[in-house]
Amino acid sequence: MLLFIRICLVIYGIIALGTGTLGITAKFVPGLTDPTIDNNHRFVAAVWAATSLAFFYTAWYPSEVALFRFLMIALFIGGLVRAGALMNYPPTPFLIFGIAIELIPTVILFYMHNKLLKEGAL
Repeated sequence: MLLFIRICLVIYGIIALGTGTLGITAKFVPGLTDPTIDNNHRFVAAVWAATSLAFFYTAWYPSEVALFRFLMIALFIGGLVRAGALMNYPPTPFLIFGIAIELIPTVILFYMHNKLLKEGAL
């Protein structure tokens, strides 16, 4: 169970790092966006990239309960917000997949981590 949690945390870390890196290195296209929006997107991308460090750290030190719970709750809330935003545009398979990996595994990982914590296995 602990190995599964660690693997999922590393996968989330890779996704966060990839998402952040793509946003940080994206080319600015003046006709598509303005500098303020571009700047905000780059800031959020940097936060994503930095969050990957927390995922990797928690994968190696799963006894960091507060950090683990924060990451799972943050992902879950992000998934809820993204699911709510589907009222504004039609869902695509990619969006549904992204929302699903934010909502479903986080609950399972939270449960498994809590179970290991109660058993004293962390």
